[in-house]
Amino acid sequence: MGMKKLASAFIALTLFTVVSTSRAVAALSSVTYTGQAANVKSDKGVELKATATFVVSNLDLVITMSNISTNDSKNPSDILTGIFFDSKVPLNLTRGAVSVGTESSVVGWRLPLGFDDDVSGQWAYSGDLPAGSRKDPYGQYGVASTKFSLLNKGDLFSDIKIPGTHPLSGAQFGLTTLYDNGLNDQSSIKNVGLVQNTIVIVLDGLPAGFTTADIASDIENVRFEFGTSLKKGINIAGEMVQQIPEPSTVALVATGLIGAIALTRKRPSSR
Repeated sequence: MGMKKLASAFIALTLFTVVSTSRAVAALSSVTYTGQAANVKSDKGVELKATATFVVSNLDLVITMSNISTNDSKNPSDILTGIFFDSKVPLNLTRGAVSVGTESSVVGWRLPLGFDDDVSGQWAYSGDLPAGSRKDPYGQYGVASTKFSLLNKGDLFSDIKIPGTHPLSGAQFGLTTLYDNGLNDQSSIKNVGLVQNTIVIVLDGLPAGFTTADIASDIENVRFEFGTSLKKGINIAGEMVQQIPEPSTVALVATGLIGAIALTRKRPSSR
């Protein structure tokens, strides 16, 4: 009877794990994409790397994007200036805001007194990039700090710019690395404001019922763009690398495992 009970417990544990895993897939708190490629342009030999974490919050799509390269940025091709993606379902997203990430900062520019990390006036969004004006593999939805011949000032998240800047011009307010030494910058990014190294993008208006799990299944063709030109820049495909379940789901799985282990340790009752 002891072996039978042990087998029953194993079956119960297996079934619980399968059910819990399916719940974990359905209850994600975030989905992360990462892209990496060599800089074959003006800074040859440098490995460029970017990451973006997508989260759904109150029907807002929140994208935390970072330049996680480990080189000293010297040229525009080292600067992460945009992210593009497609969706299997229509997303009528509107502009929310763009802010400098926690523990990140703006370098290379004298900021106004009281600057609150809002760089909405330096970044633009379009959810209707027409096929006639873009080339694959660029997505229908795009957020960028430079024009790319796709965006204009009417696409800016805000019309309140940081004094002295020229939104969507060059690499300004793109994402540099944590290893950027401004003394080594070449003229095209010298004395140019850059974000070191993370921004948080908020896009409003997700369809009702859209969850973070839908990001994993519906959002595709994520691309990172380095540089200021689609022809001369570097476009890197983003690969889904992580899906994190909600804390409640993790707790549910842990509780079930503890219960299953206790069941296997239960001694057979005496006859």
